[in-house]
Amino acid sequence: MRALRLLPLLTLTGLVLLAAPAWAASASAARAPAAARAGEQAKIVDFDYSPGRLTVEAGTTVTWTNTGARPHTATDRGGTFDTKPIAPGAKAQVSLSTPGTYFYFCRINPAKMNGVLVVEPGPDQPRAVRVQAVDPGFTGDKLRFDPAQLTVAAGTTLLVANVGGKPHTLTADNGAFGTGIVDPGAEGGRFAGKNASVTLDQAGTFKFHCEIHPAVMKGTVKVTNKGQAPHTLTFDDVQLDTGNIAPGATADLTAPDAPGSYSYRCNVHPARMRGVLVVLGRDTDDPNAQAAAPPPAAAPSAGAGGGGPGAGVSAFVLATAVVAAFLGGIGISAFALRRRAAT
Repeated sequence: MRALRLLPLLTLTGLVLLAAPAWAASASAARAPAAARAGEQAKIVDFDYSPGRLTVEAGTTVTWTNTGARPHTATDRGGTFDTKPIAPGAKAQVSLSTPGTYFYFCRINPAKMNGVLVVEPGPDQPRAVRVQAVDPGFTGDKLRFDPAQLTVAAGTTLLVANVGGKPHTLTADNGAFGTGIVDPGAEGGRFAGKNASVTLDQAGTFKFHCEIHPAVMKGTVKVTNKGQAPHTLTFDDVQLDTGNIAPGATADLTAPDAPGSYSYRCNVHPARMRGVLVVLGRDTDDPNAQAAAPPPAAAPSAGAGGGGPGAGVSAFVLATAVVAAFLGGIGISAFALRRRAAT
């Protein structure tokens, strides 16, 4: 295995990318097959796969044998492989070089036949990894990215597969990269969706989101205890709580979906430690940029986002003062988070 040079972490809404080797793989190079490894045998029976979940190492060739009485396929819901119909008694093979999870199905019987392939990294540093954009679609799942956390080397290509029934993107919050819209499969995800690639050449820290479902497919708030005693960050009006955070430790907390201001407290010291998290709506000016200037004499500014909870500069200045007091014992990485409305 290559030795890794530890460089800055790359953090993307649910993914952590570790910058390492200096090479930068192109999408085509990233998908080049690894050296063939011992094959894995699987069976297709009428209306099922055996085993239903199969784990292999990258570079493995999987052979499906149809032991049923009808033709079937093994088809990636993300559109990267398709055996085409396998007649009864016949076989088909697929070589898997990109680590990740693959939801697959039979194109002839998509409602009844679904399986999972997990491809684990081999001895060599992978040049591509798979990320699935998942939604209720045809599988009854939930809106999410799969996996939620991932460590890769700089220069790695993310192969983003839409395995759901809705369009999705994988987009960096700062605009550094993005897949554009990745289309779902036909009939609301009944059939295979599309995929797209993005290569991460630059070391750094990035968060990402789905532009179409930012309120659900989103990142986290990082909370660090800078004090000398344990603390919590517990919200008053929504069910969000970090639990106890030891001195010097860090916890992640998913921000609320809806724009507004959200008060929180430390359950260990509720009388002295309180704060407010401000979640901004789409096209709402960041009041943090205005806090240094005197509040306007008139009504709340146009950046207030329609007068919702916590709207206006004056309200934010008050919230800032409360947060500053709270930060004496605990810190949050950002208390003004921007939400993008679904389109």
